[in-house]
Amino acid sequence: MSAAPHSPVARRRTFLAAAGLGAGAAWLSACSGDDTEEGAPTGAGPATTATDPAGAADTEALTPAMFEALAICALTPGSSGGPFPSREQLDRRDVTDGYPGHPLRLGLRVVDEGCRPVAGSQVEIWHTDATGDYSSYVDDGSGKDEGEGTTFMRGFQTSDADGLLEFQTIYPGWYGGRAVHIHVRARVEGTEVLTAQLYFDEDYTESVFRTGEYERFGPPDTGWADDGLIGDPAVDGTGIALTEAPTSKGAGTLGLVNLGVPVAR
Repeated sequence: MSAAPHSPVARRRTFLAAAGLGAGAAWLSACSGDDTEEGAPTGAGPATTATDPAGAADTEALTPAMFEALAICALTPGSSGGPFPSREQLDRRDVTDGYPGHPLRLGLRVVDEGCRPVAGSQVEIWHTDATGDYSSYVDDGSGKDEGEGTTFMRGFQTSDADGLLEFQTIYPGWYGGRAVHIHVRARVEGTEVLTAQLYFDEDYTESVFRTGEYERFGPPDTGWADDGLIGDPAVDGTGIALTEAPTSKGAGTLGLVNLGVPVAR
């Protein structure tokens, strides 16, 4: 897929070339923020070409080398649990429940403070749909407001021998007062070791939000500079590296993060 010379995609090709991820848009960003309750996870990380429950194959399996090429591998800054944690734990790779949005293949590598892989760690994610609505709660999001009984954009997986796991999801929407983010929680041997939030490059987000389900809501009302829960996504080790890529749900984005957790060795 080609990109316009001055697009967010083109500006990030240099990083991708170094990371061995191909052409597209890439960046590191993520951060601690607010979250409030429990969540656990379990599933197989991708050692070979990954598939969704329907059997549609992604074109490229995740490998440790992809994550070793990322600029930062350090302990991820934590945060408190947020207002809309999962009420039930769903062991699944595809967390979309069929809801529409820009496909996002989110790959995580769980590592310790020495950047060594942590196998068997359970990692949960939750975030809004394309309209800015959290499932399971009446939450006053920016779009529709479905409540109890819904489970979209929630699930957990378990890291493989290389510390890898992944989710098939969509690019989160936005709601008032917050930059676009994904909540993440990790457990090692049943003990919660990290709760954090992952953030998205603002230029890349702007390009996604000019398309599809996102276009009617426009750009987020809150950027990094105005979100008091964000540290410095470019340097704090919690960033998502974003690149245009095929997914099992069609053309979309591949997001990669080294998720650093404190564990006893």
